[in-house]
Amino acid sequence: MEINRDICQNKSLNFIYCNHPLYKNKVDFGYEEEFEISKKLGNNCALFSFEDMADGKLKLSGDEIKGQAIYRGWMMKPKMYRTFYEALSQKGIELINTPEEYEKYHLLPNWYDEFQKLTAKSVWTEDLSDESLKEILQNFSEDVIVKDYVKSRKHEWDEACFIPDVKDVNKALEVIKTFIKRQDEYLVGGIVLREFLELKTIGHHEKSNMPISEEYRIFILNNIPIVMDSYWHHAESNLSSEEKEWISDISKQLKSKFVTIDLARKTDGKLVIMELGDGQVSGLQDIPEDIFYNAFENYK
Repeated sequence: MEINRDICQNKSLNFIYCNHPLYKNKVDFGYEEEFEISKKLGNNCALFSFEDMADGKLKLSGDEIKGQAIYRGWMMKPKMYRTFYEALSQKGIELINTPEEYEKYHLLPNWYDEFQKLTAKSVWTEDLSDESLKEILQNFSEDVIVKDYVKSRKHEWDEACFIPDVKDVNKALEVIKTFIKRQDEYLVGGIVLREFLELKTIGHHEKSNMPISEEYRIFILNNIPIVMDSYWHHAESNLSSEEKEWISDISKQLKSKFVTIDLARKTDGKLVIMELGDGQVSGLQDIPEDIFYNAFENYK
């Protein structure tokens, strides 16, 4: 069965959400507002059990959908996403991003080479031995951030994210191992060390003491930015027209239909790419749900 992959030709959009772990016919509590706004706009909204899908079982409820669909839900490891994609394909449903497209921007090592001039220096390893971790530490001379191929634990800043001095190898290993332990089964790929950049700070997180910088989350559909907004609550957007043009140029280089770019402003005033991600599993941060879903309506 051939499925049209051009979302712009659809009169209504198909979205798939995780259901509530205890109530199969209700959307997961983390996506209630998204679901309600999407339904009000006339979109078709299906539900599935994330827990069952983790075991390779897929049963849809809610609206009946066919053709292209957008998943809005919790992150999946690449293997699970591929199983999800293939199970939906058997039902005549095609997720907007193929498994290859999902992995391209979900995993840092897959996009880093193309954008390394626009992002922080990064080194990674799948070998979690002390010897391998010490080896990648040697690529840096000052402070670094610890993450896996997908996520950091930035809200555990001092314990499992920030290494202020790579020369203090014992302390550095302590932070990395704390990160590994706390990620546990959710660790994806391996360990990534990223150069800590001097960013324009707008405050510190009240609980974790993590520095909060001027950051932006951009959602990109079919290589066109549809939402650009501040990453942190109540922060003002200060993107110039020239910077928006720069973002549009970057968007044209992406090789996936639905992607997010996280940007931050350095102390010298220039923007830098902090992360790229699959748009389906990227949170809205401070973006209002109605603005997000109306952006799809405006793009049809």
